[in-house]
Amino acid sequence: MTALNKNQKILLDALIEDENRNKKDLYSAGPYWDYKTKKILYWLKKKGLKDFRGLNSGVGTSYVDNIVSDIRNELGFKGRILSYITYLPFVKKIYDAQIKISFDHINELLRKNQNYYENNQKVKHLLSKYKIEKSTEFGCKLKFKINNQEYSCHYLDIADRVEAINKFADMSKISTYFEIGGGFGSNVHFLLNNFSNIRKVIYLDMVPNLFVGTEYLRSFFGDSVKDYCDLKKNEQIKFSENNNLEIYCIPPWKIENISGTIDHFHNSASFQEMPEKVVKNYSNFILELLKNKGSISLIVYDGFDRNKTLSPTQINNIFKNNLDVKEFARLDNDNEKIFFLISK
Repeated sequence: MTALNKNQKILLDALIEDENRNKKDLYSAGPYWDYKTKKILYWLKKKGLKDFRGLNSGVGTSYVDNIVSDIRNELGFKGRILSYITYLPFVKKIYDAQIKISFDHINELLRKNQNYYENNQKVKHLLSKYKIEKSTEFGCKLKFKINNQEYSCHYLDIADRVEAINKFADMSKISTYFEIGGGFGSNVHFLLNNFSNIRKVIYLDMVPNLFVGTEYLRSFFGDSVKDYCDLKKNEQIKFSENNNLEIYCIPPWKIENISGTIDHFHNSASFQEMPEKVVKNYSNFILELLKNKGSISLIVYDGFDRNKTLSPTQINNIFKNNLDVKEFARLDNDNEKIFFLISK
């Protein structure tokens, strides 16, 4: 078992402590995510980051390309207490047999998924156009192989989305990029590997997802990553006036300290999972940072529940109806749509 190192513990503790000091109604997980973040924190402290994209980690629920193999990794505090019954000798024997059956089904799913990506012409086009390296780090299982090179399916999905966004907002002409809800940092990793013009990045996410994304990006970009401990005392979060790569990883409340302008803002699906007042608060800062010159790309997945998540129309209303709504088929499922909200 690999625990967090000293610096990682300091960073995570600082994020947790300062989150409690800020406006929790605006800058902490809403009802959709509250339970999940508590569960993620538990597993981060218990197991660390090793193989968080794999089959046996509870760190990556809903924002990482992992696969759930054991429901016990997904339970909150009360659920974990009740789950102790599964460790009793007779019950454990039955439960372990069920886990084995689950793994058999998962392995079949992985084989079918691998075959789909390896034989998809659009995937081959994307691989010919974009640089995708080190996409399977930290135990990724949803992957495929072409010409003896392994690729993360998730990274090909990112490439497909960037291909769509590029039709309306040219990523090759921006230098500053701001993303809220960046998952585990994979989108930023992909962009920086493919667009050398992007030199300044702000990656904002809630605690504890931000911690995971920070460490993921640090594993590739080293000292170019500035974490919360580096930036927490800054009254102004502002990029240096040079061409050096800078990746600022900040929690939600630090959006109030961002100074300057950005060329492009992006959010993938997390706005639809936030309370409306939270998205409105973010939008005020985003529109000010764009100064009516930058571009916006937002993604909303099909199947949104109007009682729990925001629709494309609701999100567009928050952004003053200045976005065009486009529909695209998902790379991994032609029968499901993704809604893109793009600057007009």
